[in-house]
Amino acid sequence: MSENKQNKCQQCGCPVSSEDQYVLNGVTLCDDCYLEEKNPVQACNPLAVYSAKRFQESGGPDADANLTEQQKAIYSFVKSKGKVTPQELCSKFGLSQRQLENQVAILRHLELTKGKKEGNKIYIVPF
Repeated sequence: MSENKQNKCQQCGCPVSSEDQYVLNGVTLCDDCYLEEKNPVQACNPLAVYSAKRFQESGGPDADANLTEQQKAIYSFVKSKGKVTPQELCSKFGLSQRQLENQVAILRHLELTKGKKEGNKIYIVPF
């Protein structure tokens, strides 16, 4: 009988069995982290924006109706401030840069927020 050794994902720290782990560039990853590394969410994705618009036009819920609590909080914070840097959002919500990029990409696809460059700084602003 083979032993199923438990390891930890080196990115998120969750337990992962040796048969369910992936090694990418020498780093042990769980399924979720592996997929995120191989297929990151892209903020500028015209097909995702088109799909979201068509879904709403066909009687789907409003853009902000199906947001997670975290997405709602991020959107509310951006709306209240007018513009925020990604670093501010990471600090405020305890997110890594990658986690924030994923959340902001979803808000961008729904045309709730967008990026705006002012001088040498990039801000997240309401759409």
